[in-house]
Formats: sequence, C-alpha cells, structure tokens
Amino acid sequence: MKSNTRLTMKRRSFLRTSAGLAALGASSQIVGGMPLLAMSPDKFGAEVQNSDNILIIVQLFGGNDGLNTVIPADDANYYRIRPQLGVKKETATRLFGSRVYLHPALTNNVPNGGFKQLYEDGRLAVVQGVGYENPNLSHFRSTDIWLSGINSSLPTAQFNDGWVGRSMAKLHAPSGSQIPDYPLCVQVGGTLSMLLKDDKRGDMGIALADPEQFFQLGAGLSPDEAAITDGSAFAGEFNYIRTIAQKSDAYSQLVKQAFDRGRNTVDYAGGFAQQLRMVARLISGGLQSKVYLVYLGGFDTHVLQQQADGSGVHPRLLNALASGVSQFMQDALQQRFADRVVGMTVSEFGRRPQENGSLGTDHGAASVQFVFGNSVNANVFGNPFDLVNLNNNGDLQYQYDYRRIYANVLQSWFGATEQDSTAILGERIAPLGVIKSRITNVRDTAFRGASGNALSLAPNPSRGKSTVQFELRIAGDVDIALFGSEGRLQRQIWSGFLPEGTHSIPLDIEASGSYICVVRAGGRVETAPFVVVR
Repeated sequence: MKSNTRLTMKRRSFLRTSAGLAALGASSQIVGGMPLLAMSPDKFGAEVQNSDNILIIVQLFGGNDGLNTVIPADDANYYRIRPQLGVKKETATRLFGSRVYLHPALTNNVPNGGFKQLYEDGRLAVVQGVGYENPNLSHFRSTDIWLSGINSSLPTAQFNDGWVGRSMAKLHAPSGSQIPDYPLCVQVGGTLSMLLKDDKRGDMGIALADPEQFFQLGAGLSPDEAAITDGSAFAGEFNYIRTIAQKSDAYSQLVKQAFDRGRNTVDYAGGFAQQLRMVARLISGGLQSKVYLVYLGGFDTHVLQQQADGSGVHPRLLNALASGVSQFMQDALQQRFADRVVGMTVSEFGRRPQENGSLGTDHGAASVQFVFGNSVNANVFGNPFDLVNLNNNGDLQYQYDYRRIYANVLQSWFGATEQDSTAILGERIAPLGVIKSRITNVRDTAFRGASGNALSLAPNPSRGKSTVQFELRIAGDVDIALFGSEGRLQRQIWSGFLPEGTHSIPLDIEASGSYICVVRAGGRVETAPFVVVR
C-alpha cells in the first residue's frame, strides 16, 4: 500500500512540477537520465523509415595522433621529425596489398587479429587526411565543429545541436504529434552530447550508464491522471508533460527489456570495450535505436605519449580501441546483426607533425579515421600525409572535409536524399564512398555493377574532356555533379530523366586539378575520382 502511494505521489509530482516549470518557461528537465526540452507537442513525429540500419560513433576525445596511428613508415621525414616517438617500420603492421602501416597496438595482442584482420576480412576502411579548412586547435571549439557538422571556425558561429540530432529530427520525426516509440539515439555514459541534439526539437536520445538504474528512475511515471481538455495553456503543457511521462516509463522498460533479453557471445575486455558490450547486448535484445555513441578519452598526449619500447598512453588507447571494436564485430557476426551496423571513429583534431620536448605531441590539425562494418568499402582512402608541405601554421594539410563521411552515412546508410543531406550539413558535400548501401528495395539497384565499380570516366586523367559512363538497371531521375577533392560542390553536370541502359555523359573541365564525380540514381550514389592535367 505504501509503495502504491509513493508511486502515485511520484507521478503527480512529476506532472505538476514539470508542467508548472514548462509554463514558467523552464528549458529542460532530466528524467531517468534523459534530458527533455519543454516544447509544444508537435515537435516530434512518428518514424518515417523502416530501415533497421544502425550507426555507432566512437568519439576519441583529446585529439588522436594520426601520424602514430597510421604510420608513414616509408617517409624518412617522419623519423627525422619524430626521432623518439616514431614507430619503427619493422614493428609496424603493414596492411595486406598496400603500403600502409598501422601502429602495432592496433593489431598485436588484440583479439581476432585486431584491425589488420578486420581490414583483410573486408570490414575496415582507413581514411587519411580528414579535417577541415581553417582548423581550430581548441579541444572544445573543434569538438563542437566536428559534432555539429557545420564547418565554421568563426568565433561568432554558435553551435547548439549536432548533425546526428538534426538528421534524426528530419528523417525520423519530421512532423506530427507523436514522440517516437523508442529512443532514437543512445549515448553510453555521461550527459547527452550536443551530437544528439536538434536545436528546434530538443534531445533526440537518452544518456544511459546502467540499464537497471535507468529503469528504476523511469519506471512508474505513466500518469494515473487523465488528460486535461479545457483548452487552456496549462492544459497544453500538462498534457505534453503527461505524454513525456508515459514515454519515459516506456523507454525505461524498453531499455531494461532489451538488455535482459539480449546477450553477448564474446568475453569483452575491460574499460572501453564494456561500452560496446552494452551496445551489442541492446541491439541483440531488439532495441530499435538508430545511433549509439560511445567514448574513449585520454588522447591529449602532450607528455609521455609513447616510450622507446613502444608502450605508453597512446599505444594503450589504440589497443583498447582495436580490442573493443574487434570484439564487438565478432559478437555482431556471431549474433547475425553485423549487416545492420556501421561504425566510425571521430576525434576533434590530430597532433603536430613534430614531437615536442616531453615525449609527446601538441595540438594539430588533420588526422585519420576508421570506419568498420560489413557494408564498408574496405580500402585505404587518401594519400599519406605530406610532411614537407604543411599548412600556414606548420600543421598537416587535410585532404577530405570530415563531412564527406557524414554525407556518406546520411545518403548511403540512412537513406537521406541529397537535399536532406545538404540541409543537415549546411552545404552540398560529396559523399566519400566509404560506406556501401544495403540493398533493401528495388530503388537501390538502379545501377548495374557492384557498389564502387558501377561508374567510370574515360579518359582519366584527361586534358579536361572526358566521358562519364554508367549503366542503369531501371529508368529514373539521374543527378551528376562535380566536386573538388575536399568534397565541396564545383558545378552541376547533368540532372534529368534517363531510360534503362548504358549512358555516356560528356564532361568538360577547364582548370587542372583533382575532382570527384558523383552520380546519384534512385537510392544509390556512385563516386569516382577524376584528374585534369592541362
């Protein structure tokens, strides 16, 4: 009897207090670890896509040292500028069929061969030279730039939300009065990241450290009081908060049920790997969330980054990363949800090319990223860093705008249109082509040929005149555009309806340089590099 009374008081207290605060203009509440914005009920809508694709984001906070992650072992300049921190070529791990070397901590003493085996199995891509123009070397400002997906170093630019939050709001909650029936995003630990927020619609996910505690905090909030129908302002706020209470209760039960129903088939390492263990168990248990965010800190390696024997802070972090990802992929394969998952690392910047005087490295610019999963084009993207031609600050030059991977995720993995992607990222960005589309409907089969090989340009290189060639399996609208090598739109080449069959579209470029040709047909995007030498 006492427990029922306490539960009733808990419900009523939540409803009255929350509605009162909302009426007074309070901006947010915390319910069961889930920050909630007080907003009008039409801010969320029902899910509009049936895809079961999942994205996992691994945030490496502190600025991961790209040069000691993917080793330029064939460049003597590397050992000249890093006489103590340079990873010896004979200890680095060479990726099969390439001249690319990984830090041994990513492969040695790692379950299942680590990143080397993932690469050889076709489940890992290495992206070199990722960054943005006019890089900001502040941890917090640069993190905001990366998480927001808005490329601006202007001090006046305000970042209030993230590219994932905006994409979830646009693709899965565009209109209507419903709050999603499950949390769209799950962050393991901490308070909800800006990455998972939408400026207009609020928080698009939950922060979860312990499913049992989350369940206890949210359980029993379903109101026992009826909705108010008098049409007053208070009634509107009360009814909205009443709906939030219902969903908080429902979310806590969904998470607990998924965790209890799920399982792991792998004995995960401690530390960071335990976050991925939880993610695997929630996916295994049927939680329908679209995005999971996990976190590995400690990459601000100014001092004692690595010892002469190859041990140290940075090797230990890389080993933790590779162990967690490798064990997660093994678990996903054994539980048969690996086809649904793509993961990627992000870090706010790289480190300076030169080592400092404390066996460490200072804040730099461009770095490397890893993308993993069954739907990854397992390859090495980008060239090794040029250690001679640095930017005006003496830092590494970037090759790829970091948003090219985001555009790839949005268009190939989450089914966003190019217009959606442009609205989310603030400008039209060429997808990198590191992620393949899952064939889920006939629209995805617009091109004949394997993903990544259905488009060709000839001649290539050329003196400016070339031909874009591809074959359509079905008739439909086709869009062809040319982008600069960093990913920004140069000009539109073609847009219109084309019949089934083989097509050759002329391409005429005046300026020498490296370009990207992007062809979109149906639900599939094909990209190909193009070089002009005049």
